[in-house]
Amino acid sequence: MALKSTNLIIQSAPIPATFRGTPDEFRIELVKRFKIVSPSGTNFIFIGESEPLSNVGPWLKDGTKWYVWSEAVKRYVPLDISDSETRWYWIGPSTPPSTEPPVWFRTDHAADEANPFFGNSLGWHHYNGSNWVPVSPRILSGNTASRPISPFDLQQYYDTDISCAIWFERSAWRTVAGTPGDTKFVLFDTLTEALRFNPGWAVLGESNQNLRGRVLVQAAKDAGTSPATTLTTNSGVGQRAAFEFFGEGEQLQASAASAVTIPPQLALWCIVKL
Repeated sequence: MALKSTNLIIQSAPIPATFRGTPDEFRIELVKRFKIVSPSGTNFIFIGESEPLSNVGPWLKDGTKWYVWSEAVKRYVPLDISDSETRWYWIGPSTPPSTEPPVWFRTDHAADEANPFFGNSLGWHHYNGSNWVPVSPRILSGNTASRPISPFDLQQYYDTDISCAIWFERSAWRTVAGTPGDTKFVLFDTLTEALRFNPGWAVLGESNQNLRGRVLVQAAKDAGTSPATTLTTNSGVGQRAAFEFFGEGEQLQASAASAVTIPPQLALWCIVKL
């Protein structure tokens, strides 16, 4: 192993001219008169698991944790490198005191001694030169075959084959738009295509034949014998309950005396959000 030069200096005091003794006694007298000095002090590193009781230089604990001696408390304290650390972004609920760096991770809580955590995340912001503005996330996109194979819950994806934003919710891909129970009419020749372009939806009446092929009419009261909600209707307008079936024996008719005309009808696929 090659030895390296240091700034340490060896000093020695003279041996008296009257010294008489064996070679070993001469060695002892030399050692007694030697000392090692340095013009700038020493800077050794102490490595070990137990805290030194005095200042022996920087202390490396467990091979990963640095401590330095504090004259104020007369013991070792964790090394503070905050003055030389680069701040990459601000974090917390309050507007940053500076625009450098121009990135802010906003949360709903400020960390303190009682609660060292920052609470819930509210999103990333960046400074645009005059204001802190939220960063708009860009979701993955691609065709249907390229959807993520193992998506996480609520992961979003824009399917370019169906031109629709979808997300993985309740263990299935569903359209972001719509809530369970929403119904809509869609323009497709086949039910297969209607459902392909609307993942997470099903044909109205999929498991109930009574709902199929009917004209939808607004309900005016809750289902059941004791409805909590009852809406008043005009004279001649039936007060139909939710999921009430009617019309089998009441075919639409037109007469010259009636001012109400019957418009031509068009059948479309009616689907419901699951």
